Amino acid sequence: GGVKVGEINPNTMESKLVKGLYFAGEVIDVDAYTGGFNLQIAWATGRAAGFAAAKRDE
Repeated sequence: GGVKVGEINPNTMESKLVKGLYFAGEVIDVDAYTGGFNLQIAWATGRAAGFAAAKRDE
């Protein structure tokens, strides 16, 4: 379960439905085999969301 991937901008991890709302890690419904690399997905999406959120107010 979680937020559907199609409802998230993959470049910024921002919701397509609610501007200014970002998602990362396990809250995203990823339909892929991660091979035990859940931490990598959490770090990568968290980084993308963090950078995008920081640039939003510039």
